Amino acid sequence: MAKKEIKPIRTKAEHRAALKEINALMSARPGTPEGDRLDVLATLVEAWEKKRYPLPSAKIKYTDEPLGKLRVMANFLAAPEDLVFREEGVKVTLSLSKRSVEFFKREAAKHNTQYQRMIRRLLDAYAEHHARPQEARSTRTRVRRGS
Repeated sequence: MAKKEIKPIRTKAEHRAALKEINALMSARPGTPEGDRLDVLATLVEAWEKKRYPLPSAKIKYTDEPLGKLRVMANFLAAPEDLVFREEGVKVTLSLSKRSVEFFKREAAKHNTQYQRMIRRLLDAYAEHHARPQEARSTRTRVRRGS
């Protein structure tokens, strides 16, 4: 079986393919060609994941020193029903241009979110804007031309 050339990982699809190949090579012995391939792929995956999903740089400091005066707070957590912010949703089917969907997919990937969520928020903002009275939206006045 011919092995693919190892290249830098640039996309999620390449990342998934590398993970799949790593899984297949997990039983490879160190020092063998398969073991070397496993090491290189693991290094590439680790580099891609560090770049794509960086960890916070704040360091945790541990101490055994006294913390000072502590105070117990009663009921500082919100009730579960207060944490739910979902609006009632209605499922619809839309036919969108390929260009628009590709745009939202690219932007969603940049911001690590779902493209459908971005489209929904855009439509919600549009509806909210146009649901307000005309005077609140714009200070321009429309001039009607006589017939």
